[in-house]
Amino acid sequence: DIWLEAARLMPLDLARGIVTHAVRHLPQSVKIWVKAADLEQEPKAKKQVLRRALEQVPNSVRLWKAAVELEDEDDARIMLSRAVECCPTSVDLWLALARLETYENARRVLNKAREHIPTDRQ
Repeated sequence: DIWLEAARLMPLDLARGIVTHAVRHLPQSVKIWVKAADLEQEPKAKKQVLRRALEQVPNSVRLWKAAVELEDEDDARIMLSRAVECCPTSVDLWLALARLETYENARRVLNKAREHIPTDRQ
């Protein structure tokens, strides 16, 4: 959190440097990766940061959601397919994937989700 506070207090160019340094020291920090993406102004640069983040923290639902938001529908579908492999118990990711599919494929996706997501059978 100290890295994030330091970045917040600095002008954009210095904040980027701080966050870059922070990512090197704490590559598993989702908050720092999200901040690094937020500091980028170009969508392409944001995507690159988030893809690097997902290489470091592939089980982060927050990073997957942020990355998917930047993609067009076809690329989002591909990313969400990978996301549910990495985060198989995330209801949000499964539902997002199902929403992008045809009715028939959405049914398959939801059935697959049921296999991965534990339910309380009391």
